[in-house]
Amino acid sequence: MKTLLIANRGEIAVRVIRTAKQQGLRTVAVFSETDRHAPHVDLADTAVCLGDGPVAKTYLDQDKILAAMTTTGADAVHPGYGFLSENAEFAERVMAAGWTWVGPPVDAMKAMASKARAKQTLEPKGVPMIPGYHGDDQSDATLTAEALTIGFPLLVKASAGGGGKGMKVAESEAELSDALQSARREAENSFGDDRLLLEKFLVQPRHIEVQILADQHGNVVSLFERDCSVQRRHQKVLEEAPAPNLSQSLREQMWLAAETTAREIGYEGAGTVEFILSTEGEFYFLEMNTRLQVEHPVTECITGQDLVAWQLNIARGETLPPIRPVEPIGHAIEARFYAEDPAQNFLPMVGHIHQLTFPQGDGIRIDSGVYEQTDVSSFYDPMLAKVIVHADNREAALLKMRQVLAQTRCFGLTTNLGFLRHLIEQPEVQNMTVHTRWLDEQEQRFSAPNVPEQAGWAALAAVLHQCHQPADDAFTRHRGWRMNGQRRWTYALSEQTRIEVVRTGRNWQIDLPEGGLHLEQVSYQPTGDSLGELSAQSKGRLYRWAVYVTDDSVWLDDGHQPLVQTWWRAEKAHDHDVDVSGREVAALPGTVTALYKQPGDHVRVGDKLLSYEAMKMETTLMADVDGVLSDMSWQVGDQIGEGDLLYDITATADAEENA
Repeated sequence: MKTLLIANRGEIAVRVIRTAKQQGLRTVAVFSETDRHAPHVDLADTAVCLGDGPVAKTYLDQDKILAAMTTTGADAVHPGYGFLSENAEFAERVMAAGWTWVGPPVDAMKAMASKARAKQTLEPKGVPMIPGYHGDDQSDATLTAEALTIGFPLLVKASAGGGGKGMKVAESEAELSDALQSARREAENSFGDDRLLLEKFLVQPRHIEVQILADQHGNVVSLFERDCSVQRRHQKVLEEAPAPNLSQSLREQMWLAAETTAREIGYEGAGTVEFILSTEGEFYFLEMNTRLQVEHPVTECITGQDLVAWQLNIARGETLPPIRPVEPIGHAIEARFYAEDPAQNFLPMVGHIHQLTFPQGDGIRIDSGVYEQTDVSSFYDPMLAKVIVHADNREAALLKMRQVLAQTRCFGLTTNLGFLRHLIEQPEVQNMTVHTRWLDEQEQRFSAPNVPEQAGWAALAAVLHQCHQPADDAFTRHRGWRMNGQRRWTYALSEQTRIEVVRTGRNWQIDLPEGGLHLEQVSYQPTGDSLGELSAQSKGRLYRWAVYVTDDSVWLDDGHQPLVQTWWRAEKAHDHDVDVSGREVAALPGTVTALYKQPGDHVRVGDKLLSYEAMKMETTLMADVDGVLSDMSWQVGDQIGEGDLLYDITATADAEENA
């Protein structure tokens, strides 16, 4: 093995390239036009463009990846995670060409690719299984009959997938049909396989997984366990290792079950065996991921091992020694930092990253695949970084995570940073009494806090930043006007609503629609062309904000909740006097996956209208008014552009007037 091609992108490609270079390997990156200036492209020795467009035409195009192997002289490929990492056909083609596949044998991949087949293989070997159905008959009649036998609540799962895709919960028989159809669509779109399995849905379970390594000589090592119970709709949010509040006996039983799984299928390389742990302390096999996991860094922290290095060593045929320490080395926690808006049901966000900074220090690790001054695309998963901390114990690791998140800054697009800061403070997280549905049940607790003075702070920051600009700067024309020794600046929130910032000597007054804000000891320190640090005292409390100022908006972050304030401009107000209830436009580009109504249909509030998939997640839109569906000119499979009108409902009263 001399030249390694990494068939992936983002932070995992960066992660693999760094270890490969440490081992003296020449590295090859592949990229789409969207990723031309991405970190993994810059870091690799050679990079090959896969063209433009969505993943199906770039990172999932096997022919293009294999052609890049040939043109660059690569003799090995690392698939990362996601994309082609668990595609047995791709692995077969790589090995058929005489190249090294840094991953498990094809037979092992196939054995675990289908959750149904995995359960059939492992159950006779004593690996505990959740009661369910994983048969070949996929008719609605059979699935419905089996569901009634298993009982509700019921989990409907894609047989060929992972990562929360194709997973739906049916609380009752009335919800089963929709769950089956939606899970099938997501399974087909994400994995090209619409087969499903059914499982009894355990109430308040924990998600525990065991990291394993296996070599080509029959040696298998388990590297402790991870707790991934903090999830939102089956998507992991926080991961930690080792798992808290488990007896040593239970840990060892799980390690043994994971090792048995690996041996039974002839596994080689790095893999993860996932289990569900009931409130009674019983654990059940969930699935095996035949690849590196997103959360592998926490295991690296508590073992002192480089899992990517071991993947490469095992692929070369090296023997795996007993590398698990007697005890875990401290405690590690990972938080997934995403471009998504918690206030909009965690809708993935696209946009430009103006600033992105993380603190540095002992026990802090940031795995990121993006730069400042680059765009986040709708084509890919919206993860910006993995924030990992490592400390002597769990209490210290939680404290360090709080500090790191508070010092992280991201200006330019909406993220889940404020959500993560709030999450890590929760007593249930601190005490590890969460379960896999806890976050979904606590949605209201994590709604973005209302900051009534937000616009006032933003206006003050804009004024102070202007005052520190050179005289010939474009801001000069917006300098405040004087009256009776005062200086005043005006900002518009809408066509009718204004904010005034008034300075009299060293005192500042901000006039807001809902009242005033009097400030003392105001200080502003520019830290860059658009950056600054604002501090001021109000009602005896000292406030400190990191600030990013653009022509029409101000970003603020006090270490608790990031805020953004955009000023109103006349040219943006073309629809300000139009009642837009009953209309919906696409926030992101995507693909129509289902239609429930047709133009001319009478609809009521809550009726399903259509579903579409964007950034790997399916969203179902529902009517927000009673009326007649007057416009919804889509077909299943149509491509939706950002800003496209999805539907238009003529409200009932209007419909009657026009009749």
